[in-house]
Order: sequence, then C-alpha cells, then structure tokens
Amino acid sequence: MNKLQINPEQLNDSIPMDALSLQYQAIVNAVVNTFQCSRDMVIAGMFATVGTAIGKRFVIDDGKYQNYPCLWVCNVAPSGSNKSQPMRFLLKPLKDRDASNYKEYLKELGNWRTAGDDKTEKPKFKQILISDSTPEARSQVLANNPNGILLYRDELKGMIDDFGRYSRSGELSQLLSIFDSDNIVINRKSDDTLLIERPFMSILGSIQPSVLLETFGSDLMMANGFIQRWLFTYPGQVPPAMYSDSIIPQSITNDWKTFVINISIYDYSVDGGTLYLRGEAKKVYIDFYNKLQTLKANADDYMCSVYSKMQIYAIRWAGIAHMLGNNPYSIDITPEEMDYSCRCMDYFIRCAEKVYLKLLEGRKRQPKEKRLSKEQLIAMCYNSCAPKSKQAFADAIGVSRPFVSRAVNKYPLLRCYGYGDALESDNEDDSVETSVTT
Repeated sequence: MNKLQINPEQLNDSIPMDALSLQYQAIVNAVVNTFQCSRDMVIAGMFATVGTAIGKRFVIDDGKYQNYPCLWVCNVAPSGSNKSQPMRFLLKPLKDRDASNYKEYLKELGNWRTAGDDKTEKPKFKQILISDSTPEARSQVLANNPNGILLYRDELKGMIDDFGRYSRSGELSQLLSIFDSDNIVINRKSDDTLLIERPFMSILGSIQPSVLLETFGSDLMMANGFIQRWLFTYPGQVPPAMYSDSIIPQSITNDWKTFVINISIYDYSVDGGTLYLRGEAKKVYIDFYNKLQTLKANADDYMCSVYSKMQIYAIRWAGIAHMLGNNPYSIDITPEEMDYSCRCMDYFIRCAEKVYLKLLEGRKRQPKEKRLSKEQLIAMCYNSCAPKSKQAFADAIGVSRPFVSRAVNKYPLLRCYGYGDALESDNEDDSVETSVTT
C-alpha cells in the first residue's frame, strides 16, 4: 500500500484554464468575481455542462477506445462557500432548453390527443436536466433523450442516501454501467422491457467535507469503484464572500447561453461525428497513461482505481477542452489540449487523495461496533418474528423458555429493523422466572 502524503501548497493550486479560449476564460473570471467562489468549481461545472450539451453527438476516438464527454463532478466545500449560485448560472442555458422542449412537447401532445390516433407513438418530453428522481424515472428520461442527460443535485448526499431507499433496484450497479456507457436493460412487471443503448448521464453536485465520511465512507462505497469515478474539486480555504452588488455582465450571460444552446443542437454528424486523439496528441496521452501505470505499482486498490479512472477522464476532458479552445471546428485534439487535460487530471488526483485521506482518518476514529449479547440476539429475533409462543421459540433455537422470557423482558423494544413498542406477551404465565444455565 502506498503512503499518501499531500503537500499543502499543492492543494492551494487551481484547475488551469490556459487551453481555453479568451472568451471562456472571461466567463470563468466573471462568475468567480461576481460570486466570490472557487475557480475550481466554476471550471469543473463548466466542463460538466458543456459535456452534457454535446452528449453523444460526437465520440472521442483514440484509435483503441471510444468515449463520450460524460463527467461526474463533485465540489467539496463547506456550507457558505457559495457553491450553488455559480452552478445555477452555468446550467441556466440547459434549463432554458428544457423549458423550450417542454412547450414543444405539450404542443405535440395536444395535437396527438386531438388526432386520437392510437397507432402513432405518443410524444415524449426530451428532458436534459434531472434532480430528485427514482431509478425507474431516471431510466425513462434516459430512454426519451438518447443524446444524454445531466443529474444535478445541489447536495449530493441526498442522492447517495436514496440508494438505500431503492436498494433492491440495483441502482448503484446501474450507475456504474452508465458511467461506462454499457447498455442497460430494464425488466418491468407491468410494462415492456426497456433497453437503453450506450447511456450517457453526467452528474454534477456538491458535498460538505463534514459529511464525506457518512456519505462515501462505507465499505461498499470504497470498494466497488463508485467513489473513484468522481472528479472531486476540493479547494483550499476560500475567503468568505462579502456582500457585493456586482452582477455578471449581460454580454457574458449572452455569450454563455448562445454557446451552450448552439452545441446542444449542432449536428456533429456533418463533420463525421468523431473527434480524434492521434499523432503527437496521442503521444502526450500515452506518456500520461504510462505515468499512472507506474504509480499503480505502489498504490493500494483504492488509488489504483482512481488512476484507472483518470486515464479515462483525461480523454473525456480533452474532448471538452477542444470545444472550449481556439479551434473547436477541427476534428483533432491538439497536443496542447491533451497536455492541458493531463495537468487537470493531476489536480483531480490530488483532490481524490485528499478525499481518500479524510475518509481513512474518519474511519479510524469511528468507534468499533459492539457485538450483541446472546440475550440481545434472542430478544431481537423474538420481537421481530412474533412467534406463536415463547416455548415454541425456545424449542426452535435450543434454549429454555425462562431464558427467552428473561431476554424479552430485559430488551422489550429491540428489533431487527429498529425500535418500537413492545410486543404483547403471549398467553403463557411468565411471572415466575427461575435461574437457568444455557
């Protein structure tokens, strides 16, 4: 296992933006200055938004694998860091696009109902942004908008907490498949089977450092590769935002809206629908890939998984950087854009290490779980099962009835699924107890 050591000075650096055109650098600076927030969060949010607007309209081809510009971004910052307002600004064009699509959907739906033609397919709302939704509803949105969607949660803890609510749906494993663009098959009891080919779903949200452990710190979360799939921004301490009357200039707002809307409707198939990573740019990527392979040799399983995901993200990020660069109409990623993407991945690796260390330190401080006593186990099982009688229950588990009675009387509220009112006692007389050796 590698011993992670973080240089505090490195965590005070930011995601670079030198590969972006001056127009998009101006947008980043305007958002940061207006909302007095971390530049890291703004750039990551910008990339997630642009990647979603592009969706599956083009694929990034490195000669061996093909990737869509799908990102999972999590901004880690304490309450009061002004995480939400910058994201709302960046997502506004997609929200406007959804509003326009919804009006069109209502119009088509009205015409469909007026026609009364059951043989034609019912219109579908092509939604891009979703927030709080069940796995089934999310799958339906993915099916209705095959180009891709973005799940935005201001506080990602709420999304993670929902996993327990839908534990039988296999939601977590489904999300892992979505990240890899593996086909999803939804088998329903009361409806036709739903096949979603090469699903695309970016995720954007934030989380407070104080809830990282309870959200991502379980054995399951740390072992199945889910956490390692995130691009964490974890900026150093940001000065508190003071009141300011400054607003984002209308010209900046218009530039951003026009750009996002245009790339969300542009037909990239005219140019072949492929963005290539080849030549000198491919050599830059190979060097970065091999550097991470070397790091894996001395890393534990968790960080090995992080490095593997960064090898994928380097290509996805480079594709988006190309669209935000100076020559987006070229079909080739430049060596400079690939080098820029690799430097960004170095930043995300440092943030991933910071998250990992925080999780490890928190787990070490957690008190060890106390094992239940024999009496507690018996009371838990009895109160949860409500058997016919204490005698029958005692015979079934091989102890005396008085021992069962003593355990139940001692722990009347202990159940397998939490605490509740004590169950009514059975008809046996338990008023006299004798000492029993079991």
